[in-house]
Amino acid sequence: MIMDFLERSTASESDVATSWLYALFAANLYRFCPHIETSNYPDIYRRLVMSRYRASDDQLSKVLPVKQEVLAGLTSYIGQIKDRPGILATFHTGSYRLLNRVMCIQGLQVAIIMSNEIIAEQGEYLLAQHAKMGNAGALQLIDADASNCLIKLLGALRNGFHVLVYMDGNHGAIPAKDGTEGEQVQFFNCDLLVRKGLAILSHKLNIPIYPILSSLDDNDDTFYKSYPTILPNSEEPLEYYTSRMFQTLYQHLQEVVSPRPEIWEGWLYVHTMPGKREGGNKRRRNQSYWPCRVGTRYYMMISPRYTCQEIGKLSFLWMDSWKRLIRLMKS
Repeated sequence: MIMDFLERSTASESDVATSWLYALFAANLYRFCPHIETSNYPDIYRRLVMSRYRASDDQLSKVLPVKQEVLAGLTSYIGQIKDRPGILATFHTGSYRLLNRVMCIQGLQVAIIMSNEIIAEQGEYLLAQHAKMGNAGALQLIDADASNCLIKLLGALRNGFHVLVYMDGNHGAIPAKDGTEGEQVQFFNCDLLVRKGLAILSHKLNIPIYPILSSLDDNDDTFYKSYPTILPNSEEPLEYYTSRMFQTLYQHLQEVVSPRPEIWEGWLYVHTMPGKREGGNKRRRNQSYWPCRVGTRYYMMISPRYTCQEIGKLSFLWMDSWKRLIRLMKS
């Protein structure tokens, strides 16, 4: 809801590069992908906002906005995994909200791991929409923030459900501050600390991981890319399997996001995900400064440290003008 409000507040062409949400987006993109020219940031941000609204519109559409050949490919993939319930690992890319709907239409029983906030916002609609599908596979919503989340996940798997998990959802058990409950994984130019729970579950109970991501082709049409199943090996130590599983999944995400960074919603919140901090003796990357405003108050976002300092209106206008001049010079 906060993001939607901030996006609506940046409707003006002149405001898009000075909003609070844009400053977070820019700081995140700079931290992970410093190779992307900052002059491209406003355009990437606008397309990201459009992609988020498109994902929402796709979810509300009565007719699946997907080409028949894409559905045929998904049908073939679902046929391959249907008889062995597992964890469908995906991310918030492209038309990700259609995935559970397509899977249910194809006869799969699907359990979705969602935050309690999203269940409160979308749960009633998702269940009502599913009830109108007719001969579809069952749908279950599991609260990622609930203490019994893993118990319900296991129960769903034992009842023949495939469990859909958004790996970048940043919900569930919080890793310990010393990182012992998190797995370090490289993503672009930085490391993230991700929760180990699913890897442990998969390894201990021999549960397959089915990676599948949504993206857009050159014509901006939705398609889904499936990857080889990640299978645990009883002879492979848990530590090695955990590393292999998460690194493989985030490599898939990087592959999908690299050519079209605007399709990943994570640029708006990846700063909330735990990450490895640089040691004091390690050379710091160059800092970057992003002017932003909220109402009539003005701030300077310092990347990549995510610190924010309130500044005066004249300083804001000077920094904003300087950023615009730099973009014009680069283009």
